[in-house]
Amino acid sequence: MMFALIGNQNCGKTTLYNQLTGSRQHVGNFPGVTVEQKIGKLKNKDDCYIVDLPGTYSINAYSKEENVTRDFLLNEKVDGIINIVDANNLDRNLYLTLQLLEMNIPTVVALNMMDEIEKKGIYININKIEKYLNVPVIPISALKNKGIDELVENMFQVINSKKYALICTSCKSNNCVNNKIRKLSDEEIAKDKFNYIEEICKNVIENKEEYNRSIKIDKIVTNKYLSIPIFLIIMLVIFFLTFNIIGPFLSDMLQRGIDVVVNIISDLLIRYNANNVVYDLIVNGIFKGVGSVLGFLPIITTLFFFLAILEDTGYMARVAFIMDALLRKIGLSGKSIVPMLIGFGCSVPAIMSTRTMFSKKDRELTILLIPFISCSAKIPIYAIFSATFFKNYSAIAMLVIYILGIILGICIILLLSKTRYKKSSVPFIIELPSYRIPSIKNILLLMLDKSKEFIDKAFTVILFTSIAIWFLQSFDINFKLITNSENSILALIGKAIVPAFKPIGFLDWRICTSLLTGLSAKENVISTLSILTNTSIDGLPIILKEIFTTSSSVSFLIFTLLYTPCIASIATIRKELNSWGKTIKIVLMQCAIAWTFSFLIFNMIEKINII
Repeated sequence: MMFALIGNQNCGKTTLYNQLTGSRQHVGNFPGVTVEQKIGKLKNKDDCYIVDLPGTYSINAYSKEENVTRDFLLNEKVDGIINIVDANNLDRNLYLTLQLLEMNIPTVVALNMMDEIEKKGIYININKIEKYLNVPVIPISALKNKGIDELVENMFQVINSKKYALICTSCKSNNCVNNKIRKLSDEEIAKDKFNYIEEICKNVIENKEEYNRSIKIDKIVTNKYLSIPIFLIIMLVIFFLTFNIIGPFLSDMLQRGIDVVVNIISDLLIRYNANNVVYDLIVNGIFKGVGSVLGFLPIITTLFFFLAILEDTGYMARVAFIMDALLRKIGLSGKSIVPMLIGFGCSVPAIMSTRTMFSKKDRELTILLIPFISCSAKIPIYAIFSATFFKNYSAIAMLVIYILGIILGICIILLLSKTRYKKSSVPFIIELPSYRIPSIKNILLLMLDKSKEFIDKAFTVILFTSIAIWFLQSFDINFKLITNSENSILALIGKAIVPAFKPIGFLDWRICTSLLTGLSAKENVISTLSILTNTSIDGLPIILKEIFTTSSSVSFLIFTLLYTPCIASIATIRKELNSWGKTIKIVLMQCAIAWTFSFLIFNMIEKINII
């Protein structure tokens, strides 16, 4: 059996999906989290599946995201519909409900967030709603796992009874074909629906006392003059705690553990008289390469902990709201902020989330902007360079790097929107959810997922790259083992491209090589430098001060900030734009911009001795 889980954006749909299937999905408190349908088995039911469809406000599809939901209902065999409704916003959510009830598919309504309704002092008469809709309406709290068993029970009862709810919103009767006879226009049908919804809300909400906590908070955090400073202060505090207090402490502890493991492995290999090449591969190739990146796992996890709190409280949606006016000035829709926020985690899902955007122009401009957003893979680079060259101001340096990437990206987009992309943006609509106390479960799941992604990458892409780098730096062009990496294959490649990077301050071939390996995954930049300099992550700052000047380190940070994120992001851009030509142009443009800005900043610092 197949059940479709459908609801408006930000109604708790993915949280309910997790409760029904036991799946671990990222739960966001702003629109645009669920982009593609997800299918999972109902817990304790091997022959019953739940399809988590993208959030939509109407069956009349407007965006590519809503097309997924519409097409699935029209083209796939669905045994039943679970329509999840946000009890806080009945008047908006019920429009989709009425559309679903006209599709002749057995339906049960899950009235979510009832725990919040009770806190607000609002009472909703469930029996009256059921009479209006002619389907079971089950009060639930998906977050607290309340009412889920009753929902599942009613879901099967509806299927077995084969009861279909056909409501005519014109005459408010069941099984009426009045709309077909009268041949009402779309506007008239919509008006009838909204009139019917108004009547429902008027009669089922028996206590209309408003809970004004969110309104009071919004008067401050969405204030015309205070909103952006507040956002910047919040991000500065997060960066300070992440990169100066909590992150380094946890990273040091993990690094000590990694060093202990490396020493144990090293002693075992020596004790068993392992071949020198095998010893060098395992200790200096694999463990130093992967270990240098794993040491940053606590920093990344800490950052996502704070971002998850902002997301789960509902503040991220406010960020989208306050940034809308600024984004409109550069020709983007306010909805671009959602992919931008996701881009702080990873460019790949951020690029994929542009599917939620209505216009082709907005999608392409947002895809162009995302690589300028610093993803989590760049954190190890920023962290170690900031700590090495700007020790007392590392948190400020990190914030400046993040902001600089956004500003430069906006400048490029502004230029393109005035030249190649002149078409106006479509209207931006976003829901501001009520502020909520963050769910510890959701936060821990997000941290676990991000940690798993990071570890998976460390033991796949980074492991493979570390072995490749070790091989290329251990053998010469005749595949003879060497002791001096200056004569290696990798050195030949690095030295060949040094002239292209010399104008921006990169004189050492190891620097240029790390940028090449960074194309596979940005974490490889640090692991490559660690392998090539034959040092651990703790000793790397000393080596960095030998091969970088302060001005060239700033140039290096700018270049890694702006050039192509990784091969995975290139593949995703190709998939979303369906054009290799556009993708190659984007990659070349990113590299050219990175080189140009690095050149300007490096030479400016060199000439006037800013630093």
